[in-house]
Amino acid sequence: MACIGITGGVATGKSTVAQQLFELLRRIGPVELFSSDFEARRLTDSNLAVQEEIKAAFGVQVFDSEGNLARDRLRDLVFHDGAARKILESILHPRIRKAWIDRTGADGLLLAEIPLLYETGAESYFDRIIVTACSRASQIERIVVERRLLKELAEQIIQAQMDLEEKIRRADWVVWTDCLPGITAQQVNLISQEVIECYGGARR
Repeated sequence: MACIGITGGVATGKSTVAQQLFELLRRIGPVELFSSDFEARRLTDSNLAVQEEIKAAFGVQVFDSEGNLARDRLRDLVFHDGAARKILESILHPRIRKAWIDRTGADGLLLAEIPLLYETGAESYFDRIIVTACSRASQIERIVVERRLLKELAEQIIQAQMDLEEKIRRADWVVWTDCLPGITAQQVNLISQEVIECYGGARR
């Protein structure tokens, strides 16, 4: 199975680009789309071992009265405390990595959307890597408007990740999302054609 990683800075359009590429490629052969964010939510919602580890690390205050993870409380905690963030990552990242690695044995193509792909040293697992990018101002605006977070927290979230310029430098393909949706779609379409040329044989 050929594996394409999709990463980038927070709020740079990773999910949109991943979904667009998936829709283009699924028309001509088997392709699977994996989302680290979706897997993290699945783990924290339904994996009892993960919930207990989070509770042991951060206390019952990050859960609501019904025993569900209060994501806003946990988010505020980990983005104000680098040590806490590393603890949470140590609970989730090995499980998330196992989830997408387990999918690489099948036929076809795997698209894996992994926000912290470079930060977790996962690049060696992928044949090619796509980085989505936009201006820092656009990142902050999207976080504030779409996620309804304070600008200060938005800046902390961006700061916690690897510098976007470094991700761009390491990428095989870059999709710029500081543009009209149609322009982004054109970039994704061009990448899909290159993927087919490079890995079409691996997808049968």
